[in-house]
Amino acid sequence: MRGVEKGDRLDVGTSSNKAAMLRNCLLRPSLAALLALTFTTSSFARGQFWNFLGYTQVDAGHDHGRIQVSRHDRLFRTIQLRVSGATIFFDRVVVHFSNGTLQELVVSDRISPGGRDYVIELAGERGALESVEVWYYKEPWGHNPTVSLYGIRSPEPVGESMARAQ
Repeated sequence: MRGVEKGDRLDVGTSSNKAAMLRNCLLRPSLAALLALTFTTSSFARGQFWNFLGYTQVDAGHDHGRIQVSRHDRLFRTIQLRVSGATIFFDRVVVHFSNGTLQELVVSDRISPGGRDYVIELAGERGALESVEVWYYKEPWGHNPTVSLYGIRSPEPVGESMARAQ
């Protein structure tokens, strides 16, 4: 039995085998794209995407900062803190609502840029977000990091969405 040498012609089979191979090569990527599109569409339909709400530049001369929320017209059920620039060791987060109430959470953890983000489920019906205070430990950063705030909207009651449509 001899091996395949340069110039040898390889027979890949009949035309039905070629068609099956072509169908498999096209079918798998198409199916994967269709599934990805389905999951993306359903997550947008459920409102499961993060809305940018504001940011603050962390100042090494202070131990806390405040993010003024730019979307007072919507209710949010979940918020997320994202860090860029340098790692920040957070002490706590205080969420202020438009009805005067607040929710304080102890963090006691480092959040790194590109690392895991800090997600907070908001408790109860509190009203619109006014601001979020971030308390952190002072560190000798080479440049001031940024804390960005994102939120997932609360589902609207059926009556409100119908009234808005009219």
